[in-house]
Amino acid sequence: MSIAIFDELKNYVGFDENDELRMKSLGPVVSPCLPEVVDRFYETILRHPGARVVFGDVAQVRRLRVSLLDWLQTLFCGRYDAEYYQKRSAIGRVHVRVGLPQHYMFGAMEIIWQSLKEIIYAADIANPREELASLHKLLSLELGIMLEAYKESYSEEIRRIERESMHERLTRAEHLAEIGQLAASLAHEIKNPLAGISGAIQVLRDGLARDDGRRSVLDEVLRHIARLDNTVKDLLVYARPKPVRVRECELNRVVERVLTLIRESPDAKRVVIEYIGDRHFPMIAADENLLEDVLLNLLQNAIHASPPGARVIITARVADGFAELAVEDFGHGMDEAVQRRAMEPFFTTKARGTGLGLSICQQIAAAHGGVLHIQSRPGAGTTVTLRVPSRGNQERDRVSP
Repeated sequence: MSIAIFDELKNYVGFDENDELRMKSLGPVVSPCLPEVVDRFYETILRHPGARVVFGDVAQVRRLRVSLLDWLQTLFCGRYDAEYYQKRSAIGRVHVRVGLPQHYMFGAMEIIWQSLKEIIYAADIANPREELASLHKLLSLELGIMLEAYKESYSEEIRRIERESMHERLTRAEHLAEIGQLAASLAHEIKNPLAGISGAIQVLRDGLARDDGRRSVLDEVLRHIARLDNTVKDLLVYARPKPVRVRECELNRVVERVLTLIRESPDAKRVVIEYIGDRHFPMIAADENLLEDVLLNLLQNAIHASPPGARVIITARVADGFAELAVEDFGHGMDEAVQRRAMEPFFTTKARGTGLGLSICQQIAAAHGGVLHIQSRPGAGTTVTLRVPSRGNQERDRVSP
């Protein structure tokens, strides 16, 4: 709270020069009784176990008694200017530093108010109601200063956390950019030689007799080359995303083409794939090929996570201006730690894989102005949902970030 805000608060509660004079005149009346107020304050507050923990040992309470007495005496100084405000703010910051919970501020102020009110009513004052009204305003100002100190402290802590988080994100982004560039360079250098090796081995294999035992060895080599080729493709797609070409497309066609492609794979035959969707979807504006890439990736993840015979459910719908594609499995699921990192580039829990699949899906979702959402529970399975605007919210031929 700045002094300007303090002045504004004084105007708000109506604390004026007359109140200042009344408070100053109360000083000689209440000063002899202030040590009793301090005794009553600590006698009351230390009855609570939580307070005893906060206020610490006997030596600390002794120091706090001296501070409270000084605070009470200053309360009736009659001058409530910038110097007064600065001193009160410093006290509030001390309360924050020692970890005094905010709710003790309210309780403490109520104890002080009741004690001072009894003293003023017992004194020989012509019209105590006016003095009490001025005192109540001042205690409200005091409470405002204290609570503002807490707010400033919490705000500063939030800013500190945000700065650290932003620095961490920037550092990670820089590292990932460097890794992405390196990956793209390596992938480019590997891809062509890999194609040449694959072609040469196929020629050697085809030149062998059908019953030659070396054919199975060469088939295994080709499978490993295919796996390396897929890894290289993932690296290139992540480092150099495809441009998003928004066209009219139909969700049903996206799902049917992916199902036609994946159902013949050996892994897909281990599970039961079900599709839930309307036969007649409205046309949406999206990149059909990229949506297929996302669905294929999500399906492959779901299949790998599922036990034999389990169901994998694809759900598609268009509603409220958004198109949704969801893939649900009933496999091992993810705990919270894995779920938080699941879309990080190069993060994977698999023995094999680049850890780029969900990162690429997230890129595609973001390029469409949409989101990729993961919902998972350990032992219960995982649902990953792609949600993108169905029409008019995307730029045409835009490159994904």
